Amino acid sequence: MPLTDFEHSDPYTLGIELEMQIVNPPTYDLSQGSSLLIKDLKGRVSAGDVKHDITESMLEIATDVCKDVEEARTQLTDLRHRVLQAADNHHLAICGGGTHPWQKWQRQEVCQNERYSRTLEQFGYLMKQATVFGQHVHVGCKNEEDAIYLLHGLSRFVPHFIALAASSPYIQGSDTAWASSRLNIFSAFPDNGHAPFVGNWQEFTWMYQRLETSGIIQSVKDLHWDIRPSPKFGTVEVRVMDTPLTITRAINIAGFIQALSHWLLSERPFVPRSEDYLLYRFNRFQACRYGLEGTLTDVRTGEQRTIAEDLLPLLDTLAPYAAELRGESALEAIHDSVRNNVSDTAQMRDFIAGGGLLTELVREHCTVWAEK
Repeated sequence: MPLTDFEHSDPYTLGIELEMQIVNPPTYDLSQGSSLLIKDLKGRVSAGDVKHDITESMLEIATDVCKDVEEARTQLTDLRHRVLQAADNHHLAICGGGTHPWQKWQRQEVCQNERYSRTLEQFGYLMKQATVFGQHVHVGCKNEEDAIYLLHGLSRFVPHFIALAASSPYIQGSDTAWASSRLNIFSAFPDNGHAPFVGNWQEFTWMYQRLETSGIIQSVKDLHWDIRPSPKFGTVEVRVMDTPLTITRAINIAGFIQALSHWLLSERPFVPRSEDYLLYRFNRFQACRYGLEGTLTDVRTGEQRTIAEDLLPLLDTLAPYAAELRGESALEAIHDSVRNNVSDTAQMRDFIAGGGLLTELVREHCTVWAEK
């Protein structure tokens, strides 16, 4: 379908989407229960939305447009309460985490949806393998040129987003040695990674039209880049994060992205250039593999530092911008977790190192999600 006009939004407004795991106690394997829960919740959600994702083991909860993280927290907390009630009605449980520790893709059922059916036909088993769970954050932009600048500006910080949300060290019963193994699942898709470089909205429109007329895509939703403009909503959407284990961490990461967007669009600290993406995949790999201890290499100077070392002064820079958006608490919490090297991945590994089983780990994740 033709590219829609960019719907201008109030700057820095937020929308948060979380892909949740539906599990089946007492085994805590993935359930095929999303349709049951969505039917149960119909008409009972007062703000936000609950909907299908790719397979029946996935349940997406999403806020409406929120002006700040506190409004988003209120909506997500209410959504959690209603989803947990529905899950209890069907003897199911809900948890976060970027991957289920031992699920088999062969068992997954793709949801009955025209777009998903089309992509299943196109990509085959890759669609079922994509039963992994992520957090997406939309940031409002007042016009399309701001959206293009923000697309490139936020791309510099993709390693930071990945490291802060990393929660997928286990796949098919094994420790992958990665902080976030989830993004590897998408590496076989042709649009994996960053968006092609464009200098303005006119160039983006031209690129989109070429892809559409070639039959490669049918809508913006078919562009699964790490970050993409969403013209229908008037936003830029960040898509690289694992679903955190708690609403609190998800909110804090969204607050970080919101404050970062405010700084980028207010100060314009960078002049975007195609060369900025030369080391993109290398830095992205470091974040996925090592989390906060991954090494960032500056594409222009060659200077290297860990993601944690880069984050701490950045958080200080962003503090006044977060304060304008009532997001100080989010940045303070991230500062504490980075300084103390606290992460979901580390906590998961500590649980297993202490003698816990993977089944018990998922049970613990369900408890944590319900409380935090």
